[in-house]
Amino acid sequence: MLSTARVALPANVESRLKTSSAFVDNVMEFAREDLIGFRRPLAATFALSAPPVLALVFHALGWLAMAKVAGAYLIVASLGLVLVGRQLWPGLVEEFQSRAAAKRKAVADLKCGFGEAAFLNLDRSPRFIEHEHGVLAFADAGDFRTLFFSIVNEESDPRWQLYRDGEMDRRVWRWLRLPISREVVKFSTEGSKLPKIGDSRTIDSIDAWEAINTALGEPADGAIIHRPFAEVVDMVERML
Repeated sequence: MLSTARVALPANVESRLKTSSAFVDNVMEFAREDLIGFRRPLAATFALSAPPVLALVFHALGWLAMAKVAGAYLIVASLGLVLVGRQLWPGLVEEFQSRAAAKRKAVADLKCGFGEAAFLNLDRSPRFIEHEHGVLAFADAGDFRTLFFSIVNEESDPRWQLYRDGEMDRRVWRWLRLPISREVVKFSTEGSKLPKIGDSRTIDSIDAWEAINTALGEPADGAIIHRPFAEVVDMVERML
């Protein structure tokens, strides 16, 4: 059975949210910090090399030569910012939009001031459907409900390594979700392992993925599907 409760946010989660919420609001400010703030290796190398080179020229050839070299550095830097900036701009805008969206969610989660802790004691083995970017997990939540997880194959998702290690087959699942973004920030399993029922199936085509997602009602990660577990699993596996 699935049970949930409100809990205080752990200190590390709250700290991460505060960091995300402090992100800049203007794309030009973000670009300026990125391009001029030594975040690009080429820009950092160029900026750090300028002072010693100018000092060496000054000691060897005097003020006039140093002024000429400084002018050359300035021209090259300006051209570099223009040329490199044009290539980097689409990527910078995309990154800014992604982090700005994360900032809005972080601010909202911080305002709520609590997390949603969940506990699930499994009576039967969960089912996993692998795909290119991770794995879909289905578990019996009781009362004719099915728990749905969309696990991403990235280290930032705490469930991915557990799945790879076979730890998702354990009887007890515990996790913590943020109230607004619904992000799963902590996940652990415990108890004995349930018998594994065959190998994980695989979604091989985008058409099958879209059909499954539509049939499930396009659930979000951690959503509860109000249909019996066996019915959901049978429907999904028939679409593969």
